[in-house]
Amino acid sequence: MNEIVDITPYSAKTARLRIYNEDVSDKCLPGQFVIIKFDRNGHRIPFSLVDYNRENRTIDVIIHQADGLDSILEKIQVGESLPDLLGPLGLPANIPENKSILFFGDGSGVVPLVPLIHEARRKGCDVRCVLSEHSSRTQCMLHDIEQDAELVVTVSDDELFANAMKILDETKIDKVFMSGPTMIMKRLSAKTKQRNIPADVLLNMMMIDGIGLCGICRVIVNGERKQTCIDGPIFDAHLVDFDQLFNRQRLFI
Repeated sequence: MNEIVDITPYSAKTARLRIYNEDVSDKCLPGQFVIIKFDRNGHRIPFSLVDYNRENRTIDVIIHQADGLDSILEKIQVGESLPDLLGPLGLPANIPENKSILFFGDGSGVVPLVPLIHEARRKGCDVRCVLSEHSSRTQCMLHDIEQDAELVVTVSDDELFANAMKILDETKIDKVFMSGPTMIMKRLSAKTKQRNIPADVLLNMMMIDGIGLCGICRVIVNGERKQTCIDGPIFDAHLVDFDQLFNRQRLFI
């Protein structure tokens, strides 16, 4: 259980891990995540499930050393077993069939969008993406995204919002999924609300236990206190208090 069956390096700091786990691979759905410990005395770290294979009983996650993992990629090897893996956690995404969907992502927010993009394509959706070209996560996942998308626009960070609006102006979009800097998501959420376009936000907040005990990942949704790990990580963007979210992130990140 939890055996590392493959490591695909994307760069000196980023790699894709394929892990054998019968229970998680059989139950997980797009939008959920797992928590992994690479050392029995180490930290519990959340990872979005990038892919899964029920036949081979495997799940895929992206490891990036900038996520506080230090030199973990130099230590792990194929054939070794991870000491602890908990999941699947969180609630899956609600992806409609045969709709036009815009995916908006920046930085580490690109990775959790990948399984949603793949599922949207599987459900016959027209998939369009606006992503940060400067993100190492964008670069390592671009091949996977391009296989499932009709359009992929990669631009500098200061052009992300304008390009998302360009697509909303020129194309009939039925739903938006967004993940990235809080204040950009606030602006995009406001625009989609004005146009009556449903929008979901993936909240990449600090999580420790992943089962709702620590309270670090609290967020206000529709005036109610929610926790990203057990009530999310995906919420209706039109109901999220982004100002409260931004202030809370400043305390912990």
